Amino acid sequence: MTICEIDPEDMRYLGVKENQNVKITTDYGSVVVRAVKSLRAPHRGAVFVPYGPWASIVVNPKTHGTGMPSFKGIEAIIEPASNEQVLRLQELLQQHYKKE
Repeated sequence: MTICEIDPEDMRYLGVKENQNVKITTDYGSVVVRAVKSLRAPHRGAVFVPYGPWASIVVNPKTHGTGMPSFKGIEAIIEPASNEQVLRLQELLQQHYKKE
């Protein structure tokens, strides 16, 4: 899914409205997704991106022998991205996994 669940208080702090695009940037990459208010609040300072291609862009690709990267505890910068679009799956894959 192309969403990011954010605590409502964090959304206010960031100046992000429901269904507005946000950019998530980590040491491993960045991706634009749609912000939604988390129904599991409060959890200030933490966001949830559902498992899938968009989440895979911003996690450490190393699996440390488990076959799965760690999806928790990754520091990220979240910022409004009203002028950027959420990429469709084909666009996301072409942009981030170019053949060399």
